[in-house]
Amino acid sequence: MELKQAGGDQMARLAVCVVVSVAVVYAAEKLCEGKSYPLWEKYGPWLKDNKVQAIAIAAAVLYGASLALWPQEGKGEVPGEEEFTPCV
Repeated sequence: MELKQAGGDQMARLAVCVVVSVAVVYAAEKLCEGKSYPLWEKYGPWLKDNKVQAIAIAAAVLYGASLALWPQEGKGEVPGEEEFTPCV
């Protein structure tokens, strides 16, 4: 049960990161279009042509940052290992 819950937490975290990434990519396109920002002039055409890759990169960065800021609880624990007694 705990293992399924941990997998669900990871999927929820990933889903939130993807949704935020989609919002950031589309907001950046709408806000920066037609303005002469140096970064937008350099990367704007690539972002327009490769939205899926831009969203994937942003989601990966956000997921890594979320793991660094809020680590997963119970990572690396195996259920039932705390009461181990060797057979003799």
